[in-house]
Formats: sequence, C-alpha cells, structure tokens
Amino acid sequence: MPIPLVQPSEKETAETIRRRVEAIKDVKSCRSVSVQMTGKKPDVEMSIELDNSLEFEDVHKIISKVERETKNVLPDARVTVQTEPLGLYHGDLWKLVKDVAEKVPGTRDVHNIHVQDINGKLCLDLHLEVSANMTVKQAHDVASQVERSLKAANPKISEITVHLESASDIISRELGRNETELKFSIEHIVERFPEIKAVHGIRTRKLDDDIHVVLRCHFDPNLSIGQAHEITKKIESAIRDEYPNIQRIDIHEEPA
Repeated sequence: MPIPLVQPSEKETAETIRRRVEAIKDVKSCRSVSVQMTGKKPDVEMSIELDNSLEFEDVHKIISKVERETKNVLPDARVTVQTEPLGLYHGDLWKLVKDVAEKVPGTRDVHNIHVQDINGKLCLDLHLEVSANMTVKQAHDVASQVERSLKAANPKISEITVHLESASDIISRELGRNETELKFSIEHIVERFPEIKAVHGIRTRKLDDDIHVVLRCHFDPNLSIGQAHEITKKIESAIRDEYPNIQRIDIHEEPA
C-alpha cells in the first residue's frame, strides 16, 4: 500500500521560497515571507532587499524572476513583492503608502510597492487597482490624487510611478476585508452635487452573492422632490459605474 504524500506546511513552503529567492543575483535578503493557502489560490507575500545601485527597470526584472521562482514552488500562487534598497528598511513606509492610497476615493487596492533611495530622495513604484469601468481620465485623476496625498504625507518622497490595473470583480474581497474604500468612494460621488448638504448612514450588506448598499442623503429643503429624485438616479448610476457587482442601492432622501 503506497504511503500517502505529506504536504509541506505553510512555514516549510515559505522557507523553500525564501531560499530560492535569495539565490537570485542582486537579491541581498528575503524576509517576511508569508504563505496563506486559503481560497482558490495560495497567496504569497514577501519583502526583499536589493542592491542600492539598481534602477527601477532592473528591479522589475528581478521581481519577474522572484515570481517565477515562487511559482516553481506554488504554480497557482498570487505573488506580492515589496522591495527596498540594501540597509534602508521602509516597512513603515509601505504601510503609509497603503493606508494613504487606499483612502483615496476610487482606489481598490495597492500592492507591489517598491522603494528606492536615489541621491537621498525616496522614489516609489506601485501598482494601483481601480474599477475596470472607470474612464481613462477618471483613473488618471485617481492616480494623481494618490501621488499628491503620498507626497503630502511624506515630504521625502520625490518621485512616484503608478501602474494602473483594472479590478472588475473584487468587491466581495473588499467587503470581507475593508469597506472603507467603498464608503469614501460614495462620499466622493455625492460631493459632485451641491444640492446635497450631507450624507450618512452608509451601510453595505452581503446576502449570499448579493450586495446591497443603503445611504441617507440630506437635500436642500427647498429642492423639489422631482429634482431630488433625478439627483438620486445620477448617484445610483455613478456608484454602479464603479461597482457593477452591487445589485441594489437604496438612497433615502431627507431634508437638511
């Protein structure tokens, strides 16, 4: 009777990946390797130290090698790699980038954050997910706001390169992990209408695969109900443009 194969643990798999990655030229160290086998595909996250002299073009080539080595161990893995120059640990900066960028209305996720110290200035390279239903201009405006917010949060950041990615079907992941982005996005949409004096009570409910959003808008009390309904329709349409997976939107119209 054949002996059943024992699958390596997440810790053992992470150690195998770390050894393979550290064997790549110009990778000085690989730390914080995380392997999570939940969901349909395993998630692998890591941070690596690189030679100080590398340019971002070189960094991207190394990242491709890191991803290949990781997928030699876990073929279906989703791989997220953060990089930093040798001797310059910026774990807190990565957190700042995610915290600041993901609060900008319209962003879905920020990952693959790379930091380089060039002549004493910090240069960032990051991937930003936005709705696949956004126009090119809308996506560009979101990326520009991310850049402005990051430079305001840390004046040492002198250059930011944003790679835009579409994310058309990740709202269920957002709802399970972080509803803040959806809330900020709705508030940003409502700001387009000066007739609305306040918005509150934004709630998201998930029943099976159905997404239900509820919010309350306080309108100028002198506005006609017909005008309020027209604005409500425009708000619903704008929300669905960014979140096509939302099945139901209830907007309660109230006087300010």
